[in-house]
Amino acid sequence: MKTLTKNEARAGAMTAEEAGEATYERALQIQGAMAALLSRQSAAITDWESLLNSMKTTRPWMHLPKENPHKDFYKWLAAQFKIGGKPMTREQLVAIVDAYAPGRGVPIVAEFEKAIEQPYVAVASPGGNNNPNGKNQHGGQRYPDNGDSRPDRQRGTNASYLMAQLIAKVGTDVVEQIGTNRQFASVMAAAVHYGIAKRRVRYEVTPDCNTNNAATRIVEVLGPAKAAELVTAITLELTQSND
Repeated sequence: MKTLTKNEARAGAMTAEEAGEATYERALQIQGAMAALLSRQSAAITDWESLLNSMKTTRPWMHLPKENPHKDFYKWLAAQFKIGGKPMTREQLVAIVDAYAPGRGVPIVAEFEKAIEQPYVAVASPGGNNNPNGKNQHGGQRYPDNGDSRPDRQRGTNASYLMAQLIAKVGTDVVEQIGTNRQFASVMAAAVHYGIAKRRVRYEVTPDCNTNNAATRIVEVLGPAKAAELVTAITLELTQSND
């Protein structure tokens, strides 16, 4: 009989409920990542493989919706996502994956199904995290959201992050509103419309612009410290040009 290490015993005893709020947030992010992929006109098979791998461990359907989580992956899929106005099915998932990797749709989805038949263990992947404070129960560092290892402060305009926020605020029907010839051309456009992201304001500096307005806008965009660096760089440039 194998003797489990302390960490193995702790992981094996962990339930979905014990994962807590952090796991719910992670599940919401993964749902957003899937919605973002469905709303895009282009992606890669690696994007879908990464998404399916993330769902093997987090299993978002076991945490979403928060009030009454689903026990079955395909029931959750049909309830949360629509293709052409109809609930998403296994056949549609296979077809989508197959479109990116011809002939591999069935084996990839079948491998995913086999993996999620195993007992659920609510722990992060190696180096991962189910805790928003930056470390998991075993001391590992935060894992990226669907392959995105950028710092949190840079994720504000990430499509998966924004889509997760959209779903939380508007509902999964928002997926059908995004795409070519739809209400919103991009996830960012939808996020701006629903007040989740700020509209990007551009200011063009031209020879006839008001310098006071230009200075104000530059400070707004760069911040005081970076704007001061710019002033120094401009002064240096003017000094060199006069030599």
